[in-house]
Amino acid sequence: MITLSSLRSLSLDSVVRASPQQVFCDVSEEAVLLSMSDGEYYGLNEVAASIWKLIQAPRTVLEIRDALLEEYIGIEADGCERAVFAFLSEMIALNLVDFV
Repeated sequence: MITLSSLRSLSLDSVVRASPQQVFCDVSEEAVLLSMSDGEYYGLNEVAASIWKLIQAPRTVLEIRDALLEEYIGIEADGCERAVFAFLSEMIALNLVDFV
């Protein structure tokens, strides 16, 4: 079970990956997730879909941030980092992302 303390421990060095209990489908530049554990669907925008594709294999939060900075030229590192942490924290809370 994900706890508030585990969410607080998410750092640039944390290694995360997509939970195997989900199904992922590209829809144009966006994506849709189906959680097999609760049957809920989640829509992902273009940036969230990029993160989701990256975490099909274990990656550090730093690697995710750096990959997004390369993919989306012109975004600020601080804003990108905050967005990555926010997205991953939400996905961890939904049990869609695991710490490795």
